Amino acid sequence: MSDKTKVGLFGGIALSAIAVAVLYASNKPSINDITPKIKVHEKNIREPDKSMQGLIRVNPAHQLDMQAKYDEAFRQVQAYRARESSEYQWESLGPERVGGRTRTLVFHPQNPDILFTAGISGGIWKSVNAGESWQPVASELPSMAIGTLVFDPDDSERLFAGSGEGVYVGRGFTNSIGFAGDGIMTSEDGGETWYQLESTNNNVNFQYVNKLRFGAQGRLYAVTNTGIWVSDDKGEHWQLALDQSDVLGGCLELAVSPLSAEQDRVLASCGNFGEGGAVYLSQDSGQSWQPVIAELNQGRTTLAFAPSDPSIVYALAAFNAQGDIPHALQGLYKSVDGGENWALVTGPQHPDIFGRYVLSNPNGLYCPDPEQSFIYGQGWFDNTLTIDPTDASVIWVGAVELMRSEDGGQNWQQMSFYYGDADAPHVDHHGLYFHPEYDGVNETRLYNVNDGGIALTSNPFATGMSACSEEPAEIVWRSLNSGYNVTQFYHGDVSHDGSRLAGGAQDNGSWLYSPDAGWQDVGPGDGGYAFFIDEARMLVSSQNGSLFLRENGENRYLEKAEYESGLFIAPYAVDPNYPDRIWLGGQSLWRLDELSDGMFERASERFTEEYRRGITALVVKPGDSNTVVYAQTDGALKRLNNALSSDSTTTPQDISFSDTAYVRELHYSMHNSSDMYAVVSTFGEKHIWKSEDEGSSWRALDGEGEGAFPDLPAHTLVELREDPDTLFVGTDYGVYHTDDGGVSWQPFIHGLPNVAVYRMVLRRIEHVNYLYAFTYGRGVYRIALDVANQAPQWRQQPDALSVKPGEAISMELIELVVDRNGDNYFFSAPELPEGFELTDWGKLTGQFASAGEYPVHIEVSDGQLSQQLTLLFEVETSNDDSGGDSDGDSGGDSADNPDTPRPDGSSGMLAYLLGLLSVVCWQRRRSTRRAANTKSPSLQ
Repeated sequence: MSDKTKVGLFGGIALSAIAVAVLYASNKPSINDITPKIKVHEKNIREPDKSMQGLIRVNPAHQLDMQAKYDEAFRQVQAYRARESSEYQWESLGPERVGGRTRTLVFHPQNPDILFTAGISGGIWKSVNAGESWQPVASELPSMAIGTLVFDPDDSERLFAGSGEGVYVGRGFTNSIGFAGDGIMTSEDGGETWYQLESTNNNVNFQYVNKLRFGAQGRLYAVTNTGIWVSDDKGEHWQLALDQSDVLGGCLELAVSPLSAEQDRVLASCGNFGEGGAVYLSQDSGQSWQPVIAELNQGRTTLAFAPSDPSIVYALAAFNAQGDIPHALQGLYKSVDGGENWALVTGPQHPDIFGRYVLSNPNGLYCPDPEQSFIYGQGWFDNTLTIDPTDASVIWVGAVELMRSEDGGQNWQQMSFYYGDADAPHVDHHGLYFHPEYDGVNETRLYNVNDGGIALTSNPFATGMSACSEEPAEIVWRSLNSGYNVTQFYHGDVSHDGSRLAGGAQDNGSWLYSPDAGWQDVGPGDGGYAFFIDEARMLVSSQNGSLFLRENGENRYLEKAEYESGLFIAPYAVDPNYPDRIWLGGQSLWRLDELSDGMFERASERFTEEYRRGITALVVKPGDSNTVVYAQTDGALKRLNNALSSDSTTTPQDISFSDTAYVRELHYSMHNSSDMYAVVSTFGEKHIWKSEDEGSSWRALDGEGEGAFPDLPAHTLVELREDPDTLFVGTDYGVYHTDDGGVSWQPFIHGLPNVAVYRMVLRRIEHVNYLYAFTYGRGVYRIALDVANQAPQWRQQPDALSVKPGEAISMELIELVVDRNGDNYFFSAPELPEGFELTDWGKLTGQFASAGEYPVHIEVSDGQLSQQLTLLFEVETSNDDSGGDSDGDSGGDSADNPDTPRPDGSSGMLAYLLGLLSVVCWQRRRSTRRAANTKSPSLQ
């Protein structure tokens, strides 16, 4: 989620503060001496990575019912699941311990070793050993964006799950919608099976279910984007108790405390970015409400009753986007009468500096370098509050880091430091949960959920860190991510032999899998695009166009000259014609000509678009690096025909097919150099486009009628080498495929969860085609495709070749043969004419001593299948008469006579014939085939 970089691990990257910065004048000031200067940046925005999720889907030209589109696709996918049968199934390749953004955790009422949690785009997970390991239990939900879970107090086997990540609703940046949900799901068998509450299906009032809580008499409260809803029959019917549909984001938080066996005291908070943020109190189970905290520029506010004394309750409020320090602390409030009256405990002017910045990044408080220190507010996104069950004065707050007060909010300590402690939990905290049997003595476990998954401490009372102190906190945290594969990959790549995987993950850096080391963290920040260049080198990236060349286990930052950042996750490409040349998309096209030296230079005109708009996809034409096609966020599609020129002012050619389509990927076809594909993620547009003239004209391949491609965001496309009509497309609901060139489509499920697929790669390994899917919520998957292996064959059966006796013959047979599967192939000959030799990569040399017809039988094999091919040589009788023919003509100049021997010993006719055969050559030469038949490890 955040765009931070671990200090000291990766050179060349400064910690960036996109929102509010606080610069310190001294390296080691005392707490009382620190007087921060507040600098509001030109664009006071955090979390553009989440805003991107809206940008790539929302159509500015149409107000569409996106939920209805998702429902239609979900029904199609589920119908296909019910009837599909295949021996080929998707298999998960991990990563198994990285985790991902998590907002909820619950304990089984009868057995606290049984836990449930959920990845915000990875579905619901279960642990039966107190979080030591996890298994997925809900992979086919209509929405995998689960942000809240609750057990039915009347039935310990029944759970409810609310979908949608509503903290993004109302943000005024890049049309952000966050992850829209689809109502409430429930399980009646302890989480084994789930179904959707019909009352919330395709219901705009339940598109973002931010909290679910139970009250007296089985009363269920739902906190949603339109207000507070109450059900007296476990979700079959609902009543709107507090209408907040006119408040940006609706309601986000709710806390319930029993007043009696029949009635609840309920506190609800609404608002986040705009005006109207407030906390409301109901003392009659939601029948009536009164505002009890309604401050100027009040934003997201979290709430917590003290378990040891329900009359004590705290409210932690952030500023909204218009606050003095947007999304930083507006105030920590305390009530001692159940929420009727409140007093400010900690505010922006609080004397304790940790208190002042409790909803901010406290990295700057350690003052390692005043030039790098900063504070920014993030209370809109990560803002959680909990009270020690045994002591109402012990308050825990989670924001960017974890903070604790032992005296009711007067003094604070930092309880995690992600950038300074390798064992600290991941930044960006969304929940803190004491074990149900916590007593502070015999049971001391405290669980934490964050952008990196789940963490645990068993000594929550240990000493934390003090401001500007070099002493680390005594508290010990450890990860509980074993098996919890909810990693959100933006992009990924697979090495040619399939042995290595690499990908960039949301707020979890870049990861590399290798057989010897497993999964390793190899890049900072929010991981972006990743590519393997060769066996020794790879590229990884992070937010705002930061690229690193990784070689020999080290990362080197690739410099840019006056680069203007485009998208948060910027696209880039390795030149297929010269892999040491890299192309990067920002607010213009950028080019690095040599990986070993130099820096990125602008390669196209800069286009004028609002902040963080830029190039969304780009592709370099195979065989012609001067031709680069790229797409922009404004819907334009451009082709630059002189991309290698030093003149960056050339206007590219407009080849757009829409002015509202967000293009996620561009491809040149492997079957025809003039064919191109564009993949579109925008609702309301056609999603798969093809051009047969390099973009001069386009046609949609979505099909029509029953077999049409659904109106569903598409992100990535792969062609099948063996059949140009077979395509695979990654979408928000898994993978779709066509085998008739786009006339009809169907889901390609085979065990894949209902998860967004952002990147696919096809690799041929040991005569099997493997399709890899990098998902945004469930890590990496792989499936073997049902494609028959074919033996190598002639590209075109050559005619008989005429040569002279004694003429030296040298032929590269690899250029005359093709393997339709793309396998490496090798040559042999059981019997060759005398004086001939044949290498295994297909170089045939020799000469014939006398005239005649000589068939040469060659066997070519891909290691599994082989085929015998025959070359026929016609050796003509030598003509010693140099005086010309019977008509008296001379033989002519050797340059014009194809039969005249050449300096290398070959005849002009043989060279001519071989030249004709070479025209159709496109197969890689032997130098790129040395990795033949390398076995790929299991990756499990």
